[in-house]
Amino acid sequence: MKNIIAIAILSIALGACSSTGEKAEKPLFDQVMDLHDEVMPKMGDLNKAKKALMAKAASAETDSAKQSLEMLANNIELANEAMMDWMRNFDPNFEGTEEEVEEYLTKKKKGIEKVSEMMNNSLAKGQEALN
Repeated sequence: MKNIIAIAILSIALGACSSTGEKAEKPLFDQVMDLHDEVMPKMGDLNKAKKALMAKAASAETDSAKQSLEMLANNIELANEAMMDWMRNFDPNFEGTEEEVEEYLTKKKKGIEKVSEMMNNSLAKGQEALN
């Protein structure tokens, strides 16, 4: 009986510590989806910026300015394609052992982080050139 009471008190104490301490980390799948959901809405902004850059390039006064604007538009297109590729290759229902699923999601998380970086950088540089 003493052991049961001691275990119950220890469980309550540990539960209290964990609930007031650090937040529990989100499951890996949720982390991947959060990253995706953060950058997905920017695809429309990417397309608008690309069109605006191409229009500005068409009326550029020098070849150098035209090439620079076209390069920025191309980088935006590459970021857009990277996002589309990531989405086509992501299997939200991937099955395997716990280790295989973790490895898969870790790989996909790194991939969407790279896509996010590409999207954010190309969009920022494109918008800077448009202003």
